Amino acid sequence: APTQLSLAAAAGEATAKLSSILVTVTALTPDGTEVSRLYSTHPETYAVGGRKRMDPSQTSPLWKSQVVEGQQAFLGANRDAVREFFFDWKTIESLGCGAIVNTPVVLDGETIGSINFLGSEGSLTSESVAVALDITARATAAVARARAEAFPEVTR
Repeated sequence: APTQLSLAAAAGEATAKLSSILVTVTALTPDGTEVSRLYSTHPETYAVGGRKRMDPSQTSPLWKSQVVEGQQAFLGANRDAVREFFFDWKTIESLGCGAIVNTPVVLDGETIGSINFLGSEGSLTSESVAVALDITARATAAVARARAEAFPEVTR
């Protein structure tokens, strides 16, 4: 079996293999209306416990359809894509990021969250997506544990 990763180790591997600048882990709230941040390499900017609504005011319906419902990774390879899909793009750019890969965290067939890998514009490609998906697979158990701690009412 592949080595399981803690959230911090997953972020460390992303930094090493993908040159990630920012890595966050978010979990769907039990009612599915928001995501809550479980981990962040930049807590002063993206705080643990911070939330984002899943409605169109804060989450692109196309992104939600692809990542949460479709359980497919999202690649925003350049600043234009980041600006189109993420309402907080100014904050993202302020950290030097202009590219993003979001991977769904899937447990027993259910999307429970995502890992969000951000780097400089042009630094992320389809090859990066494969690496991000591998990191995500090995961090899924840690995401599930962190989600259960954040939301004790979640049974899985």
